[in-house]
Amino acid sequence: MPDIQISTLETVDLRSVWADESQHFTPWLAQSDNLARLGEALGLTLELHGTEQAVGSFSADILCRRLDGGSDDESRVVIENQFGRTDHDHLGKLLTYTAGLNARTVVWIAEEFRDEHRAALDLLNASTSGDYAYFGIEIELLRIDGSRPAPRFNIVVQPNDWAKTLRSPVSDGELSETRRLQLEFWTGFQGLFGSDGPIRVSRPAPTSYITHRVGISGARVVSFFSTWNSASETYSTGELRVALELYGKDRLKRFDELWKSQALIERESGRQYLWQPWESEAIHRVMVRKDADVEDRNQWQDYQAWLKTEVERMFRVVVPKAKELGG
Repeated sequence: MPDIQISTLETVDLRSVWADESQHFTPWLAQSDNLARLGEALGLTLELHGTEQAVGSFSADILCRRLDGGSDDESRVVIENQFGRTDHDHLGKLLTYTAGLNARTVVWIAEEFRDEHRAALDLLNASTSGDYAYFGIEIELLRIDGSRPAPRFNIVVQPNDWAKTLRSPVSDGELSETRRLQLEFWTGFQGLFGSDGPIRVSRPAPTSYITHRVGISGARVVSFFSTWNSASETYSTGELRVALELYGKDRLKRFDELWKSQALIERESGRQYLWQPWESEAIHRVMVRKDADVEDRNQWQDYQAWLKTEVERMFRVVVPKAKELGG
């Protein structure tokens, strides 16, 4: 029998890496690669909106968005970090931030969860609608044979049937015919990109859009397969759209800077884009669109190919210009 060498995992004190939760751990977690680590544990794609978000006299550690989360309100995620064991003070703050920031997904990260705080999050998951999700995460640092420490996010509280939800994006409830069409369309569309390609596609869902991470905060590319026609402002004919969306407090400044490169962008892309904000001015966008009969499955293959081409064009020309502006 061969001599198999087996090592033992060693737990590392968090404070040996992050001396202070607010000054060191929160800025570390807010980095895109580390939010991706957390998102992988949760089964979500997260994108940073900001840190130390003011709620009255308090401030939430991290506010971000789920890229598969629907509207602006539906996609908001609050993350509260705590070194040591959970306490009532942080639970109260978490609920304050949730209400003040109108977040639907709530993540509480600590070294150790008290039983009463697990029970509190379980109660919230059981008593609120399926639009809300409360997570309790215990973080630990591990290493082996003197290696660099690696973080591990252990889920100790999650919404009921969350694992089943991750396997299937559809809940047990009945979907409308339009929602079924959207889910079917996006499932096929996702397959065009593959799992290891340079352009990532959010998990298919019964919504009018699907998102693509661009690697900078306050920006995303969105593909639309919608029964609403933005040109005619009616539901008489649907449409396809691909848009670079800019959001956050610097959205207008960044949009104006990008607008200065309009001629160059449109020359390089061979496309004339629509440059416009939403009426709410919460998001500014650079967009291309076309009419589409979304119920005609015979055209879906062409529609999916058109969206894929325009997404790739957006990533080839527009996204690099946006990255030059920072984020």
